Amino acid sequence: MATVQKTSASSKTQGPSWNGAVPAAATAVVKRIEGFFSAPYDDNGALPGGTWTIGYGSIVDTNGHPVSPATPPITEAEAQQWLRRDMEGAARDVKLRVKVALLECEAAALISWTYNLGAGSLGKSTLLTRINANHKADVPGEIRKWIHHEGKPLVGLLRRRWAEAAIFVGLDATNACVRAWKEIDNLNDWPPFA
Repeated sequence: MATVQKTSASSKTQGPSWNGAVPAAATAVVKRIEGFFSAPYDDNGALPGGTWTIGYGSIVDTNGHPVSPATPPITEAEAQQWLRRDMEGAARDVKLRVKVALLECEAAALISWTYNLGAGSLGKSTLLTRINANHKADVPGEIRKWIHHEGKPLVGLLRRRWAEAAIFVGLDATNACVRAWKEIDNLNDWPPFA
């Protein structure tokens, strides 16, 4: 597999070029962060405007209908199928919008981000503008900006964004997730990736 030199001032990470498939790291981070739920649940809990999800954060069922409280429970095998479908969609969205070569780790981070926030958010983001200008060193800071729900910054989203930024610069998905939940306790935390 070919390699692409990462253009970050803070790192000289090299790795496999992204071939358009969903990297294992993207699936690993989403599974670890979302967790498995066999029954539908309101992803936002007590916050208004909740999104009903099931499995590993899927928001639509096999028929393309939005998940609702009436959606029947699913097995973990079904959840993995739905996750694969949804991750492939996020990968297609990233491939469609990103105009520069990506390392597999960079794609994994962007696919996780897009899975969580949607292709519309990617399409209108400064994050995408910076990537397409090949200013990859700016990407972790751009990822960090997306920590708000209903206008309020959330520590849980900061942890998720740090994990995605860490994966973007080359940390493995499991280590990135463990460190995010271990090292980030408040909205001012943003540990170095090294």
